[in-house]
Amino acid sequence: MKNYLIGLILLSSIQFATAQNELSVDYGEIKKTVENKESEYFYPKLLQRFNNFDESLTLEEYALIYYGFSFQDDYIKNQPDERILSEIMKDEDYNKLIVECENILKRNPVSLKANDCMGYALFKLNKPESEWKKYQNRFRGLRKAIVYSGNGLSCETSFKVIYVSDEYSVLYDYFEISEIYSQALTEDFCDKFEIKPSNYYQVKEVYFDISRKLIRQQELMDSLPPL
Repeated sequence: MKNYLIGLILLSSIQFATAQNELSVDYGEIKKTVENKESEYFYPKLLQRFNNFDESLTLEEYALIYYGFSFQDDYIKNQPDERILSEIMKDEDYNKLIVECENILKRNPVSLKANDCMGYALFKLNKPESEWKKYQNRFRGLRKAIVYSGNGLSCETSFKVIYVSDEYSVLYDYFEISEIYSQALTEDFCDKFEIKPSNYYQVKEVYFDISRKLIRQQELMDSLPPL
């Protein structure tokens, strides 16, 4: 796999472990990187490129955009309620689906499901490939960052996500898991799933690190004034 030499600051926070085909995600270093106003990886700069559908974004930059969103002020507040997208999909009302996706993406541009559904709706409405494919590419770039963040075989090597809904996107859509038997939160802030193995993930257990969300929620609770 090709390594991208895109700056010492970025490479200190997210590095390819080429032998394992993984990204090493360090939340502390990501925070420093995306909050550095002098850096080309300052979050507003990266987000502008993302929203402009910059095709030159690398996997490491997609990772900074995805995980870096968890350090934005409204990260928890803007957690998308993606259930409505599934309901609209069932009705095959693709114009309505586009409107709802736009509403979500304004607040949360890294929503996997909103990017995926937006591309699908534009495709179903026979829009030009240049319109729907840019959302498909964004969705795949974000999801690839998650899949390359670990191997899911243990909590120590878990896939890292910032929303629980993204766990299901990876399980159902990427690994094509047909059945989940159980889900439990471990003491190390990992979601442990017992699953029916698929052709693309041939193990019975898979781990997702959801610590970033849980820690941020606790920080918000601690910041509330006492009753």
